[in-house]
Amino acid sequence: MSDYDYTKRLINEIIEDRNKQIEIKGKELEAQKIDSEAISDLNYYAYIDNLFIWHFGIWRLQGIFEGIIKQEFFPNKNMLGLKSKLDYTRKVSNKINQDDYNELLEWGKLRNALSHFPPEQYRPSLLQESDFNDYLELLKKITTELING
Repeated sequence: MSDYDYTKRLINEIIEDRNKQIEIKGKELEAQKIDSEAISDLNYYAYIDNLFIWHFGIWRLQGIFEGIIKQEFFPNKNMLGLKSKLDYTRKVSNKINQDDYNELLEWGKLRNALSHFPPEQYRPSLLQESDFNDYLELLKKITTELING
C-alpha cells in the first residue's frame, strides 16, 4: 500500500515544485513588462505538462497493482496482460467482484492506450488528479480486500 501513497506524494511534490517555478518565472516576466500573453502561454504549457505527470502516475499505479497480485497469487508464473492476471487472481481468491473487475479492465485499457498510443506533445488526454485519485482509491480498496479480506 505504501507504494500507492508514495506515488501520489511524489507526483504532488513534483507538480507543486513545478508550479512554484512557473509562478516565479511568471513574476519575473511581469517585472520585465513582458506581454501577458507570454505569461498565459507559460501557465498553459505548465498545465499541459502536469497532465502528463498524472498520466505517468496512472501507468505506475497499474504496475504496482500487477506486481502485488503476482507476488501474492502467482509468484512462480509469468502471465501477460492485466486480464489474464485478474482472471487467475479471481479464480484462486474469489475476492474481486464483477463491477471492480470490469472497472479494472477499463483502467487497464486506458493505461494501454497511454503506453502504446501516447498522446502527442501539447495534446494530452484530459486525465487529471481526480482521475488518478479515483483509480488510486479503487486499487487500494481491491488490494486491501485481496490481502486482508
